[in-house]
Amino acid sequence: MAETTLRNGDAGQTSSNPLKSAWSRISPSLVPVLAVVTALIITVPFMIITGGRGDVSRGINIAGLGYSALIEGSLGLVINDRVSIDDLDQVIALAQAEAQSGGTLDQADLRRFSRSVGQLVAVGSDNARRYQEILAGYEALDDETLTELGESVAEIQAVGAAELDRLRPLIAELEPLDRGDVRALAEDYARMESVSAEDRAALEAVAPSAAQYADGDLMQAMRVVNREGIVRLARLVASLDLLTEAGIALDSPAATDLSEMAALDRGATTARAAVETVTRLDASGIVNVEALQEQIELVRAMYDQDLLTNNDVITAINTELEAAAAENLVVRRPGNRLVVDRQDAPFGIIYSSGEVSAEQAELQAVEGDAPADEAVEAAAVTPVRGKPEVVYLRLGGSALLFFPANLETLLVRATPFIIAGLAVALGFKAGMFNIGAEGQLYAGAIVGVWVGFSPVFAGLPWFIHVPLVLIGGIFGGFLWGAIPGALKAYTGAHEVIVTIMLNYVAILLVDWLIKSTNPIILLDPAASTPRTPFVNPSGRLPVFTDIAPFVFILAGLLIAGLGLWSRRQALQQDIRAAIRPVIYGVLVAVGGLFLQWITVRGALHIGFVVMLVTVWFVDWFLNRTTLGFEIRTVGTNPDAARYAGMSVPRNLIFAMAFSGALAGLAGTIEISGVQFAMQPSFFSGLGFDAIAVALLARSNPRNMIPAGLLWGALLAGAGLMQVRADISLDLVKIIQALIIMFIAADAIIRYLWRIPKPTEKLQTSTFSKGWGG
Repeated sequence: MAETTLRNGDAGQTSSNPLKSAWSRISPSLVPVLAVVTALIITVPFMIITGGRGDVSRGINIAGLGYSALIEGSLGLVINDRVSIDDLDQVIALAQAEAQSGGTLDQADLRRFSRSVGQLVAVGSDNARRYQEILAGYEALDDETLTELGESVAEIQAVGAAELDRLRPLIAELEPLDRGDVRALAEDYARMESVSAEDRAALEAVAPSAAQYADGDLMQAMRVVNREGIVRLARLVASLDLLTEAGIALDSPAATDLSEMAALDRGATTARAAVETVTRLDASGIVNVEALQEQIELVRAMYDQDLLTNNDVITAINTELEAAAAENLVVRRPGNRLVVDRQDAPFGIIYSSGEVSAEQAELQAVEGDAPADEAVEAAAVTPVRGKPEVVYLRLGGSALLFFPANLETLLVRATPFIIAGLAVALGFKAGMFNIGAEGQLYAGAIVGVWVGFSPVFAGLPWFIHVPLVLIGGIFGGFLWGAIPGALKAYTGAHEVIVTIMLNYVAILLVDWLIKSTNPIILLDPAASTPRTPFVNPSGRLPVFTDIAPFVFILAGLLIAGLGLWSRRQALQQDIRAAIRPVIYGVLVAVGGLFLQWITVRGALHIGFVVMLVTVWFVDWFLNRTTLGFEIRTVGTNPDAARYAGMSVPRNLIFAMAFSGALAGLAGTIEISGVQFAMQPSFFSGLGFDAIAVALLARSNPRNMIPAGLLWGALLAGAGLMQVRADISLDLVKIIQALIIMFIAADAIIRYLWRIPKPTEKLQTSTFSKGWGG
């Protein structure tokens, strides 16, 4: 077999394995992807230890639930089982047993029975059967007394049955006396070191049985009375008598069962209800109580969806259930919610009814979107009637579901990360570590929000006011970024230290501007919490649903037309030169219509388009312009750049200023497109997350979109992952930390995945400064 030569950091090695050769060629470009995959894999043991409590199978199941919820919460994609008649075997058996016994079951009965089955699941069927024997032995006692008896088992064990029997005469004589007198007498004995004749006489006067006790035994007895209290001791003696009459020893399983019953919610009442339920289910031949509970809730959900209509549940199950499952697409969601389409089609779209669905309510809950003040109320958007709620594709007994609202949320959250990541990457290209994106976000956003609400710009049409808001944010970030650039260029001050300090300056300056009351600068006096006034409607970024569909078609035609015009000479020689411009035009038109289609919550704004244009512009600027070439050259080798006649100080200042402008744009888009007002400590680390996004993208503007989408996905899906798999939100932070670590120390990934080292030339040109690409 012919040998293939592989070029890597060592000498030319050879391999006769074509798969290994292919992996050696493509794997170096997959390092960021493999870093993410490795971080997700390494996180599984955390779930096994924390959620699974060391149970590997349970931990892996939790990991599957968590990652499935992460994908659903971010991309909106999930596979759920369809409801079939086989999934309802337990509830069908219940209906048949009830019908044979002549019983009836309406919807109210079903609801009450569902609660009873839920209590039985909490108690446990085996436990309920044991409790049945205990309850049969105490039929004369009510539930409250029986609960107290169960609670006293542990107390009797703590005091000791023998001790109670020894104290029984003394307790019987002291219990009728005044509680205060008994307490005072017991406290006196508790302090005594010996019993005098006078003390004994005083006690024997009220409790003659004290004469039966020796001095030491009497002191010990009264100390028990002082510690436990006479009322409690009398109750324990009565409980001990009841246990003795029933033949229950304190160390017997029956005593343990009594104690467990008392520990239940509502004590013996819950235990009695569980006994009645398990007796009823045993008579019906039902043993899988957990499955029955889920199926009852499923039947109730089918009633809510009008799939079942007969109020007699038994009749509905026997006559309507099979047809409802067969003639409709019924998909079971977590929490026994249903996705229903009134047709059993292989593919379809379910549109909203105009009300907030259960899925949207859960998504809003895990995102923390509950209205807290006027700012949130102003930003809240009610779903529009007729918007796509679920898209489904039938897959045998399951269905692939797509929730557009989740993807819309992801795109909204990822947009500022992508632009801020570009800001950090631009600094990397110039050989500088811009850790000040956080402060530049604040500087740009505060200028942008002022332009948005200021009376100076009131009355402007939106197509003028919105660009002014964005330009204001760009200008604010530009100025704040130019400061560390100038200090670096003319004083040699390290940009990391300067930008870190300027972060605090910007954040605290914005805090003062918003909170200042004397004088009021940017504070809205009418707000319940410190914040700026709302951006005027004319200064807010339009959402995609505000744009007519023909605009996207026109934009596609324009892009295609410009592309064809630029290739007019090539078209004269080869008509195939038109393929790429036409494809670009189609992508623009179809992409715009798709983004409008998924804007179901009215949240996706044209800042997403601004982001795409910004990515294209930064990539074009760095790779197609003289100034971009100079910035990259200065970042790679300042001495060579200086020797070639390039102004190193000018390029350093411009690179940092341009980086700050991008960060300011990111902050302004978040203000004018999502929140519409600014609060102190608003961005909460977005600028620092941008560093991770830039590292993940290897400072390549074209890679910034998938890197930002990944970061946004981790944040967008974290809440749903916590709800579905009971996983802490901190797990997402662990995943993010691992990703950053693997990107920064990519030798770990290269070793784990057997990726060859980069060539010396690649190392010199790409990693000369140690940051990015």
